[in-house]
Amino acid sequence: MSRKIKSATHSEQLLTGVARLLSDTTHKHSDVQLNVGGNIFHCHKLVLALKSSYFEEKLFPLSAAAVEQIVLNDVSADDFHKVLQFIYTGEMELNEENVENILRNADLMKLTELTKFCVDYLTDTVSTKTCPRYWKIAEQMNLATLAWTCKRQCLKEFEKIGSSSELSSLSETMMRELMEDDELVVESEVDVCETLMKWLNSQTQSGHSAQPFHLLTLVRWSAVPVEYVKTKLITNNILMNDRRCFEFLSKVISYRLTGVQFNGLNTFHRPSTGVEQCVVVVGLDTAPDTSSDVLRLNLQRQDHVTDIDAIPTNMNLELAACVSGNQLYITGAGSGMKETWKWESAFGWVQCADMNEGRRRHCAAFVNNTSMYALGGFVDEGNVTLDSIEQ
Repeated sequence: MSRKIKSATHSEQLLTGVARLLSDTTHKHSDVQLNVGGNIFHCHKLVLALKSSYFEEKLFPLSAAAVEQIVLNDVSADDFHKVLQFIYTGEMELNEENVENILRNADLMKLTELTKFCVDYLTDTVSTKTCPRYWKIAEQMNLATLAWTCKRQCLKEFEKIGSSSELSSLSETMMRELMEDDELVVESEVDVCETLMKWLNSQTQSGHSAQPFHLLTLVRWSAVPVEYVKTKLITNNILMNDRRCFEFLSKVISYRLTGVQFNGLNTFHRPSTGVEQCVVVVGLDTAPDTSSDVLRLNLQRQDHVTDIDAIPTNMNLELAACVSGNQLYITGAGSGMKETWKWESAFGWVQCADMNEGRRRHCAAFVNNTSMYALGGFVDEGNVTLDSIEQ
């Protein structure tokens, strides 16, 4: 008769015994020495190899003489002692002062479990102060989750980071990722330029090279005043030492003065600034009638379409529409094609004064805050072309 037995205390006794090996000052069971910064640690090959594939390869090579001592460079004795505590006991204390070094040591020694503990600790403690530094560690060690968490924090706290000493911790790749992301939170695009200038100065002072031209192309230039470009950017020594930067900024000045765009110019506003670039469609051709629907189409998000209050009058083909500030105007509506209407978000549609005569295929343009001009068009009676201008 066979009987399967299992000790209720075996695991605990074994673990307790292994943990006791680390504090045994007689070292009678030790079979390998680790030299860390001149400090000798008396360890045990089997324990190290079971927990670390790094030590497995070092201590039990396929064909080699017995290893009695290993020298570990670039590792401090204090940090290594904490790692050994984890190897022998499965426990240790992580804190803000030691976690980064412990992570590097755990990665070096291929301690997967300890590495995960460290990454989880860093991810849970990401803050405005630590996110640039932790992000750099994540990129160096290919830690995707930690890198993503740090990037989200940097996007959210970009302005605070720009005013802190942590700004210099951002690599050029990290800076580029932040500037090209639509989720970057800033009050204005000038703030992006200011932070970019501070970052470039910090890189120069620390002796790091940077490629400012590629970063300039990520600025949303439609929101940067031309005077700022002339007084702050075109006079910056770092930018002017790069011929491509000078040529690019010269084109930006021309764009801001004339409105003529060029290849490589980034003009879409960031959502955090509250400026939405959109197209407003007034009236839809639903033959035989024209509907009074008004739609707003976001140019940055093609799937983002918003209904605006329908125009409360009869619609006609070939009416005109234009925008002045945050107000939308239409001319040529109503049964006699003379009505003009104004829409603003606070009040909706309000009827304005009628035009002198109905016009088809005319243009409407604003030149100031008080006057609207209706240009050209024709009237149905006699099919007369109009060359007059109504104010």
